[in-house]
Amino acid sequence: MRILEKLTAAVFLVSVGACVAEDAAPPEADNELDWRAGGKGDGQTCEFDAQSATTYLNNFLYKDVGSETGGGHRYRVGFTFDRRAILANGDTAELTTYLLPAGRAIVEYSEVHGNEVKNETVVVSRYSVDATTRALKIDGVGTGAPATANDNGRCAPAYDFTYAGNLRTAGLDGGTTRVYAGTTSAILVDPDHLDDVPYPDTRRWFQEDVASGKIVVIHK
Repeated sequence: MRILEKLTAAVFLVSVGACVAEDAAPPEADNELDWRAGGKGDGQTCEFDAQSATTYLNNFLYKDVGSETGGGHRYRVGFTFDRRAILANGDTAELTTYLLPAGRAIVEYSEVHGNEVKNETVVVSRYSVDATTRALKIDGVGTGAPATANDNGRCAPAYDFTYAGNLRTAGLDGGTTRVYAGTTSAILVDPDHLDDVPYPDTRRWFQEDVASGKIVVIHK
């Protein structure tokens, strides 16, 4: 069975194309894995091991790739899917990464207990890449080693990521997850640059969630 290609568990995001009522809850965004067919004739390749550290990183850099192909807005991100860290209390750790210009990183972290999303956290940090090993380091969050995901002849770039500490709940430190390259139909809400978010309701929802403690913002 193929891995499910579209996911609807993105947190902190608002769908770009949706028409939202003034007081409606923000819609869930869809995340889609960046599967490649691997055929060179269509410009795709699975030869990720041959890519330089800079080229490989480019698979994960936050940018609008939908507009480049003439489609709707779709933004490149990295996110967890089928391999996640399990905390000491049995909850599952979710991670979404947004790698921005000038080495800035925004990481959205949450913990899932059954169907309940808990400890929603936005980490504002910095990232770097080792030119030799191509490993990605996000300060205060962890380090990812390049990996190729495979599914029924398809492939996708990924990082096998190890957490460097407990962001919220015990058991995260040293835990491992896989962060896949993919896209989302939603935009990032950057806590340090809320004026850049083009939707007033989105800014308001985020500020209210931070004020209430539903979302915690951490600077690393």
